[in-house]
Amino acid sequence: MSLNSFCFTEQLTFLKYVNEYYLFYSITLLTFASLFALVWILQKYTYFEKIRLARASLPTFPYGNLKEVFKRETSLHVYLWKYYNRFKRKSCKYGGMFVFVKPALLIIDSAVSSKLNSDSESFEHVVPRESKLKREDVKKILQQTGSLNNYIRKFCYSTQGVLPEKLLKADISTTFKDFLLEATCLAFGFKPLDVVDEINELLKQKYQTSYRFYLSLCIPWLRTKRDKLDNDLKEILMDIVESRKKNDSDEIDLIESFISLYNSSEFAIRDISNELFHCFADTLTFSHSTLMMCLYELAGNREIQDEVLGEIRRFNKKNRNFDYENINELTYLDAVVKETLRKYPPIATIITCSKCKDKPSFDWYPDKNALFFQSILGVQRDPKNYTKPEAFEPDRFTESRTLDKDKNVYLPLGIGPMSDLYVKLITLQVKLVLASIFSQLEVRFKGGTSSSLKYNPGLLYLCPNDDFQLEFSRF
Repeated sequence: MSLNSFCFTEQLTFLKYVNEYYLFYSITLLTFASLFALVWILQKYTYFEKIRLARASLPTFPYGNLKEVFKRETSLHVYLWKYYNRFKRKSCKYGGMFVFVKPALLIIDSAVSSKLNSDSESFEHVVPRESKLKREDVKKILQQTGSLNNYIRKFCYSTQGVLPEKLLKADISTTFKDFLLEATCLAFGFKPLDVVDEINELLKQKYQTSYRFYLSLCIPWLRTKRDKLDNDLKEILMDIVESRKKNDSDEIDLIESFISLYNSSEFAIRDISNELFHCFADTLTFSHSTLMMCLYELAGNREIQDEVLGEIRRFNKKNRNFDYENINELTYLDAVVKETLRKYPPIATIITCSKCKDKPSFDWYPDKNALFFQSILGVQRDPKNYTKPEAFEPDRFTESRTLDKDKNVYLPLGIGPMSDLYVKLITLQVKLVLASIFSQLEVRFKGGTSSSLKYNPGLLYLCPNDDFQLEFSRF
């Protein structure tokens, strides 16, 4: 049999095994399904044109406008900052973008942001996590300054002199992570080995981004459930409480402050446990981020570093040790930390969703199940809010006008009652670490040249990659 005759007589032999009518119907159905899907996608992606709102660049299915973010080419915070500036230049109060096929709004107007941040009955904050504590509860914790003063004494006694020696010998990134874990445990009253596994799991669930996280913004029931972890954390806290009762302990720390709040309120022990451990996780991670960003800026701004060194040198001549009162004398160091939080807010993005399923959240926005982004990085680097926003200028926080009191333009640690506690804890911890370092060392870039600062695209808080090289040396 020749090749030609074989090809002629044996064409489409698979039809012997497939019903040709079923094949035809399947192809037709697939064609119509594809056309329907295409029309549906086009209908979704023209949403903002229909309601006449400015939109980000042309969306790409299935990513929407976040393709760069999903592929880890940039962080969510930098991406939203870029579009904050674009919409701001167009004098828009808000702009549209898509998360997969779900429309979302990037808020530019401060009045809209204020409504989102204050109306807890209509809106739910997804990032940062919404606390169950009220402002008066946080005030009770802050009023117990004995726990913070005790922390300062423990810090000076057990860790202050250790850090400079380690920075001269060991890997800087690892040294800071280990040191801050130990220091944060001192403040709260934990033993690092007792909580490290649970804290690592909490950090992973709380801060790591994934496709599931972004899908959960569109489909809320996909949000990670932490029942097992919450139970484990509750058991740890209950064991600590029982141990302290048994040993008649008189510890003065943040665990005791939270337990005191539990005893004087109607909160369940699980609620207090959640608030305590989330506060611990946030204090640990945000302190690390703020510290690394601050050292990066001081390494690149020699004049500012010299002024910090001079203030700490004068403080050390006057005071033998730190305490809760005299550490407030380091006013310039305080301004340096505040300016770091201004330029590099750990909570660089606030994500909010609507609770109203039966009516739109705003008259001008018809979506009943709305998703909103606020770029805190954009707000705090807006030239209308801060002169020379890209410059690192601590003096802006030493002037008579206290910019940090304007809650609309200074939100580095989120919103709500817990932000006040975070500002107090993180500012105190970073100041203690910096004072400990600059009492003996100075910092500069390796090779004398700064490397470009890149942010970790896989985290929900603003954090640098560990690729900029710092080195420490004695005076």
